[in-house]
Amino acid sequence: MFGLLPTAVNEMGIDTELLKNLSYFEGCSPAELQWIKQYLSKKEVNKGQIVVRQGDPCDTLSLVVSGVVKVYKTSADGKQQILHIAQKGETFGDIGIFDGGPAPASMVAITSALLYQIKKNDLQAILRKSPTVVMNALRVLAARVRRDSRLVEELSFDQVSNRVARLLLKYMEWETGSGIRLTQQDMANMVGASREMVNKSLKYMEDRKALRTARKGIEIIDRKILGEIAESPAAHDT
Repeated sequence: MFGLLPTAVNEMGIDTELLKNLSYFEGCSPAELQWIKQYLSKKEVNKGQIVVRQGDPCDTLSLVVSGVVKVYKTSADGKQQILHIAQKGETFGDIGIFDGGPAPASMVAITSALLYQIKKNDLQAILRKSPTVVMNALRVLAARVRRDSRLVEELSFDQVSNRVARLLLKYMEWETGSGIRLTQQDMANMVGASREMVNKSLKYMEDRKALRTARKGIEIIDRKILGEIAESPAAHDT
């Protein structure tokens, strides 16, 4: 069933063990993975390198094998809204692949990263033969809709302190030892607020003994208090 196709690309360097942990290929059999990896190529990107620009033609699906990639939109006046921080196992480029439109957002590596990439025509060939990949793709896209709906809800109804606390809870392992830190401006771009408001929120959380700020980053002191701030309808914005 999973034979070679004429459009197969060079599989050199594609690790089957890594492949099976990527969202599109979870649950695939060894035979499927061996067949699928023929259509993948590797791309190594440096910290700060732009992988995709908003509005560019989109014919490639990228899967994050290692590193972290920031997904963001830029308004006409240059303001940035971070939509997501893509980590190991996650994908980007899906929307343009499936609807045929341009890239809806830009993507830039915030650490050095390794990507596995697959062209649109090759992905379509895989989807025609693998029900497992079809179901995985549907699950990934459904999670994307849920994530973006949650982002709209937070930006519409939550106070800045709620959003900042929730952001820290989500990424706190980065802030406490993995070497990946978000700047206050990054955080502001993610929660839809000014850097000054993020700074005030962090000071409020520090006063509540939820965290400690330092030059090297943010140290979470009390996760429970941070969780209370994240969910409190009376979170303090000044």
